[in-house]
Amino acid sequence: MNIDYGLLNQALYVVTEKDPDALLAMPASRLAAPEGMQAFLNEYMPIIKGRDLQVAAAYFASSWRTMLTAQMYFMTACEGSPDVSLENLTMEIRMANHYPCIFFVIGCLDVHAWPAVRNDAWRQETAGHWLETTLRPVIETAAEVSGVPVRQLWGQMPLGVEFYLDYLGRMAGEPGLQERLAEQKGFLAKELSASWFGLSSNPFDLKAVWLEDPYRPGQKTRMKPTCCLAYRTDTGHGYCYGCPKLTKTERAAKYEEIVKAQAIL
Repeated sequence: MNIDYGLLNQALYVVTEKDPDALLAMPASRLAAPEGMQAFLNEYMPIIKGRDLQVAAAYFASSWRTMLTAQMYFMTACEGSPDVSLENLTMEIRMANHYPCIFFVIGCLDVHAWPAVRNDAWRQETAGHWLETTLRPVIETAAEVSGVPVRQLWGQMPLGVEFYLDYLGRMAGEPGLQERLAEQKGFLAKELSASWFGLSSNPFDLKAVWLEDPYRPGQKTRMKPTCCLAYRTDTGHGYCYGCPKLTKTERAAKYEEIVKAQAIL
């Protein structure tokens, strides 16, 4: 199928046009160097009301879950892909739903066709190469500049990628595509080699820890693999309910707090 850029814009904040009113814009290629990353995080930090550079680094890493989902969409749903290397991406911070969000702007839209045969080896090499040459350099540089452990930054993505793969599939409105996108969750977690991430184990291969969901009584939600540092923002957010740092007592108190707040809405 043809690339649906309208869908990518709506679901993932992956766009094709720059916004002259963006709060911040930087070529993604600059983010692979410490100087560029330092400059970006320094400006990003007050926008998200972060108290330190580590908060900005965690939020920055989290934003890449949409771009990784887009890469899996290109591989799964399309006959080819535009260049989504750092050299052809610009990162912009725009306001969306009254919140500062990172958008990924694709420059040249020339499509590079996939080969006729797309087997497991092709999928491993294509996804792995993109991780190794595009995502890994900026994650490692963010870790270097901020001091956040690199594995904690990788941990910002897995649950978000799972969500966006499902969300994108539902929005596409094609049952076959929805199923194929859902299958990519297993590929990322169980088939993709940890070496592409530069780690000893795959950060997407998680042991699920299930919690009672305060937003959907009677249902379950997953504990996050790593802390997103939202409690170190001046937003009043505090710790996330699913934060692995919370004790059982603290989580129970957070549960009651959320349930009471939901009852007021």
